[in-house]
Amino acid sequence: MNLFSNLELFVKTIEVGNFSALGRQLHMAPSSISRQINTLEEELGVRLLQRTTRSISLTEAGQIYFERVSKILGDLEEAQSAITQLQVSPKGILRLNVAIPFGERNIVPLMPKFLAMYPDLKIDLALEDRSIDLVEERVDMAIRIGRLGDSSIVARKLADNQFVVCASQQYIETHGSPDTPDDLKRHNCIINKNIHNSDTWQFRNGKSTQNISVSGNFLANTGGALYRAMLSDLGVAVLPTWFVGEDIKQGKLKVILKGYEVNLPAMTDSAIYALYPAGEYLPPKVRVFIDYLIENLKV
Repeated sequence: MNLFSNLELFVKTIEVGNFSALGRQLHMAPSSISRQINTLEEELGVRLLQRTTRSISLTEAGQIYFERVSKILGDLEEAQSAITQLQVSPKGILRLNVAIPFGERNIVPLMPKFLAMYPDLKIDLALEDRSIDLVEERVDMAIRIGRLGDSSIVARKLADNQFVVCASQQYIETHGSPDTPDDLKRHNCIINKNIHNSDTWQFRNGKSTQNISVSGNFLANTGGALYRAMLSDLGVAVLPTWFVGEDIKQGKLKVILKGYEVNLPAMTDSAIYALYPAGEYLPPKVRVFIDYLIENLKV
């Protein structure tokens, strides 16, 4: 017997309520449907349905079987849908919400190549730093630094958020370059007051870790302000490589204390994440964009 076909017929019989109505839907004789259900019962060695001349009802065994089989058939249908989606070319509008400085420096420059790859897609990009409800605001995907604690949101790691200590070439020529973390105590350090304990910088050299208390005459609440102050030769700052990478390549900024790994202790999970609503499937337009970022994002 065709087990899958008979299972579908069994579930549809219960959902419709009787053989005659189902027969009209499927253009089958009610007697043919009844025979296939009989065959299923014979294979199982148990009665699934109680039949009368006017109605059918599930036996206790039939109820258990119906619940399990319905779930199995539902899972199979979803699996087929998921595979089908993989073959569909992404199209429509991809609504993105990205943290302002990261989006300006790292996402916007990647758009031309991505849109050339998927000409049926249109990008709707909102750059902002506030916390948003992705479902309520109909956002397909957000990019944030640090994982959110919302169980209704899936967080996919795109890259590590690596920090460096750097200063302008002019500042180093004027004040010298620190050789050890302790030397920072004699330098003007630019501090991000938006981060708890941001005047404590953590350094790791091999297995050794040390926290250094730093100070300076300029505090600000955004990375952009720290960056501009550093470019203006004001002092030494800790910023992520995605923020200062191009300036380092161009020689505008210089990395100092290269032998040390630096971090801010308050930032316990500062990786870069793609965030999207939890669900059975990832829409193709979101999936291809995440894959594209993982391959092309250089931070």
